[in-house]
Parts: sequence; structure tokens; C-alpha cells
Amino acid sequence: MAQENKTEKATPYRRRKLRSEGNVAKSIDVATSLTVLASTIVLFFTGYALFKVTAGFLRTLSSMNYDNAFATIDYLLRDISLTLSKTLAPLFIVVILVVIASFVAQFGFIFTLKPLGFKWERINPFEGLKRMFSLTTLFELFKNLLKVSILIGVAYFIVHGSIEHIVGLPAFPLNESVISMLKLIFTVVLTLGIFAFGVALLDLAYKRWDYERRIRMSREEVKEEYKQFEGNPEVKGKLRAKMRELARGRMMAEVPRASVVITNPTHIAIALRYNAETDKAPVVVAKGKGAIAEKIVEIAEKYNVPVIRREEVARALYPLVDVGQEIPPSFYKAVAEIIAFVMFKKKKKVYA
Repeated sequence: MAQENKTEKATPYRRRKLRSEGNVAKSIDVATSLTVLASTIVLFFTGYALFKVTAGFLRTLSSMNYDNAFATIDYLLRDISLTLSKTLAPLFIVVILVVIASFVAQFGFIFTLKPLGFKWERINPFEGLKRMFSLTTLFELFKNLLKVSILIGVAYFIVHGSIEHIVGLPAFPLNESVISMLKLIFTVVLTLGIFAFGVALLDLAYKRWDYERRIRMSREEVKEEYKQFEGNPEVKGKLRAKMRELARGRMMAEVPRASVVITNPTHIAIALRYNAETDKAPVVVAKGKGAIAEKIVEIAEKYNVPVIRREEVARALYPLVDVGQEIPPSFYKAVAEIIAFVMFKKKKKVYA
């Protein structure tokens, strides 16, 4: 019943959390089949070298001088170990790279030790019984039966078609017989690997479907997660209001430092600061409409900041600039005239 209520897709946060724990959709069969294919191909190119090393070892062993047998065998073993290591090194490297690449291709790169941690459900007999009669177990049984049937059928088909050639091999020289058998074995293993990879892709498709089914969430879980990580709407609203209040307070604190306040006349107010030594152009330090505009004008008058009524400039400038920004170049001339007028009035008062 609990799983039936989980009708919603997993959220991005839940997916990230599961991924950080190493809980992802993956198929081990993909890595196994690709490893078989890669190993077979590498052995096809290195098989002759391995055959030569082994044959040389046996020839040397058969013609060995038994007077000093232990020293000779010790030398031969060290020599063949070194030679085999060099010959098989490409195989080991390819296998490791293929295994890593197969898992990275399925779910990307993840490094975590959490899957190695102790989990009670792994030794819980009741959980074990549940897994025995689960949908996954039934699929695994079907997959393994399908894999065995295909592999036996393919192997039988290839070997049966070559049975006459196999029976006649004793009539050929030893080298030719061995090479023929190796080619047949290579064909069988490569074909089986290809079919196994096809079954592995089927397994991967199921694993991804089953993974999505298992990580589904209920609507209540989605809502709770949204409240936890996105925030409760009421709390977010209060937080935004508080932030606006703080921003407005900082903005009002800048009004006394303004050079001029342009109004429309009370619906809009824009406070500009211009210092020829530090500012490239006039900067908006405060702006507002309605009650905020009235408050800006009130503070400006209190601190003797000139308030100039320019309706067209105020209306046009207001939507184009935010607090802290310079005015656009298209307003340079109009604002320069206002600032020049303010400076003229200040000088006139000084000399009056």
C-alpha cells in the first residue's frame, strides 16, 4: 500500500541524495559482457604471442639439462613470468578500463564508501524473504534462463557447424590444429559475448525502470521536501518583506548624500548623486513611488538636498535604472542641465 501511494517522480534533491550514497541504476551484466568482448579481442591479437611463449617454455623444458635442473627451472620460471607479464599487461589494462568505462557510461563518476557500510536489512531474514519473492527476483530468474538458453543455443549452432572440421583436425600438423581450434574458440566466445551484451542491455533497461519505480515519492513527501528546501510560502513572503524593508532603510540613508532629487512631483522621486572626482556619471542612490517617493522628498528637504520637479525626466528615467546604477547616456544632457541649475542656485545663495 505504501508503494501504491508513491505516484510522483523523484525530485532532483532526492536523486542527488541517492546518487551521493551510490544508489543509482546500474547493470553489472553490461560490465561483464563488455569485459568478455574486450578480453576476447585483445587475446585475439596477443594469442599468438602467448602461444609462442608457452611453446618456447615447453621446448626448453623438454631439452633441459637435468644435471642442474633446479637452477634451470628457476631461471625459466622467472623468464616466462616476466614475458607473460609483458604480454598480458595490455589485457589487464583493457579489462580495468572497460569495467570503469562501462559503469561511468551508465551513471557517471561517483566516489562514495557508503555502499560498503553495514546495513541491517542485508542480514534481516524477513527482508531476504521479501527479496526472494520480489519482481526483481522474477526478472533475474527470467534473464538468467534467457541468457543460458541463448548461450547454449549459439555455442551449439557454431560448434555443430564446424564438427566435421574439428573431427579432421588430427590429420593436420599440430600448429595448424591449434590455430584452428583457437579461431573456433575465439568465434564462439566473441559471438556469445555479443549476445550476452544484448541481454545486458535488456537488464539495464529493466534496472532503470525498476529504479525509477523504487524511488518514487508520495505527494506528501514532495510537499514536505518543498517546504524544507524551497521554504514555506508564508515564511518566504515575510523574509522578502523584511529584505525589502532593510534595502529601503539603506536606500533612505543615502538620500542625504544625494546631489538632487527629481520628482513628478510626488508620485515619483529619484535621488541622484554626482561627484565629479569619483563618479563618471550621476548615480541613482534612491528611487520610489507613492509613499516611498514622499519619504525621499521629506528626507531631502530635511537635509537641504535640492528637490527639482521635472515630470518628463522622472517618468522616463524611473523604469530604466535601479538603485546603485549610473543613468543612461541618453539622460546626460537633461540631468546635466538640472545639476547645473542646482549649482547655479547654490552659488547665487552664497553670493547673496
